Amino acid sequence: MTELLNANLEIINQRWPILASALKCASIEHLDANLVTGHNQTISVNGIQLSSRYDRIAEAQLFINQLPLDCTHVTVYGVGMGDVTSLLIDDKKMKKIDVCPLNLNLFKLLLSYTDQAEWLIDNRISIVELSKQAHIPDSYIAITSDLHLADNENARLRDLLVLENNREYANKRHQADDPKLIARFNENRKYLVKDPDAATLRLTHTQHHTLVIGSGPTLENHYDYLIAQRALPIGQRPLMIAVDTALKALSSQSITPDILVCIDQQITLSYLPENIPQSVTLIYFPRIHPSIIDHWPGPRFNAYSKGAIYDTLDAELPKLRLFTSGSVIHPAIDFAAYLNSCEITLFGCDFSYPYNKTHAFWKDSSLGIKAENAKHWVINGHGERVATDLNFRAYLRSLEHYIRFKPQIKFYQSSLDGARIHGAQYRECK
Repeated sequence: MTELLNANLEIINQRWPILASALKCASIEHLDANLVTGHNQTISVNGIQLSSRYDRIAEAQLFINQLPLDCTHVTVYGVGMGDVTSLLIDDKKMKKIDVCPLNLNLFKLLLSYTDQAEWLIDNRISIVELSKQAHIPDSYIAITSDLHLADNENARLRDLLVLENNREYANKRHQADDPKLIARFNENRKYLVKDPDAATLRLTHTQHHTLVIGSGPTLENHYDYLIAQRALPIGQRPLMIAVDTALKALSSQSITPDILVCIDQQITLSYLPENIPQSVTLIYFPRIHPSIIDHWPGPRFNAYSKGAIYDTLDAELPKLRLFTSGSVIHPAIDFAAYLNSCEITLFGCDFSYPYNKTHAFWKDSSLGIKAENAKHWVINGHGERVATDLNFRAYLRSLEHYIRFKPQIKFYQSSLDGARIHGAQYRECK
């Protein structure tokens, strides 16, 4: 234990004794840490610099400049080299500063080699250890290096922060005045006029238990279960709603869902089986390729997302509005909720790449990146890290947010090998 660590811990023990005990138990042995020198010095941990090595103060000020001018209470996620908190305490109008370390081992490393007493002793500082927040405050700073180096316990909080940081950028891809989007809406207008609203399906589907099927790798473990469910008498079997990219996998096993949901403009007929049973009902958004609608052999219904891009269209041709946040699995689940399902069991909703695969049935990279190239991770149902990408992490956290607002529905996930879905219990389906 270094003299600097002892000095820093003495302050922390006086103010936050529980945190001090946790830090004493934390380990820095596994961290690959090196001193890096440029115009300034910083520490590199596992290849990630905790701050700029050229101008640490200017970088810290960039973080702070993102705050509202009248901000008096800020939450800082991560610590970096401590520069952000050191600058914040110089701001006399700042009344309260909450600091949430995203990795206690990393925090201990910083305390071992740098003097952080200046901000640790400030009475406006509170350190929140292992925050379980599900809501990100309006005024916050997320230190980039700490997001990359977050530990398992804070993986979910990290994802929420990344999602919030990228929300504005992601929304730019969905603008109502996008010429391509307007052209697609015009292409599909005739179908919107002709085909009924998906809301009318509430009159014919009254099952209380719905199976929602994504195309994640773990779907392959449940083919036999789904076959058995389909074999039940009509009055006893649950409703089966699948997403578009899962249909080939299901068809390969002669499993026919009741409803298929398709929303993505990138999906074409090549993503679907050549022979689609006429009994499968299609629910589509008007941004999908018109060839899918035109060639669909069974019943067709339409709906919109709750996004602003559909407001004008909805004013002219009102349709059911469903929750979406980047993934087709969201409206599939929301439609099950709209049908008053009391239980929703999720299959192939992995939000990750278990077994080093991206999807069930499909060859690796057919629907996106190769699993072996994934640079991100989430925690699975076993408490282990499993590879994923940033999009999947965002879809997962959006779903968890949705589940929190549906307390009347019991959600179940059928596999522990995919991402752990908070709010969904594990249900063994064999």
